[in-house]
Amino acid sequence: MEKKDTVIRRTANGTFDSNYGTMYKFEIEMQNGDTGEYASKDPNPKYFTEGQEQSYEVIPREYNGNTYYKMKPVMAKPMGGGYSKDPDTDKRITRMSVLKVAGDLAIAGKIQLHETTSIAQLLEQFVITGNDTLASLKDDGKGLPF
Repeated sequence: MEKKDTVIRRTANGTFDSNYGTMYKFEIEMQNGDTGEYASKDPNPKYFTEGQEQSYEVIPREYNGNTYYKMKPVMAKPMGGGYSKDPDTDKRITRMSVLKVAGDLAIAGKIQLHETTSIAQLLEQFVITGNDTLASLKDDGKGLPF
């Protein structure tokens, strides 16, 4: 469970070798009373700095019948790449994609250039809603544009 509190103490507590190289151990104490060990590759890590507020998780570990607590910082998620992003981003991506398809149809001579945005809008609605609006169009004898 993610928590957020102020670090009141970070004490160096030795090193150990791991698959990632030398790790530096720190004992962490939060203002709310949470305590635990934090390991970092950096001897002066940017996380769990005394006096700073930190988002973190406390993870219990069992060893020889005793429970130890590891502290893990919760890092801000970057924008994009499946993380939190502007809600209009997906709409813009969809619009760019369907406009490209409509442009390709115009280049191939399947539709007239002035029909490009209308076709793109139909395709966008299909992508967003799943409703096939083209199926409801009547064939005027000239055939559908594609």
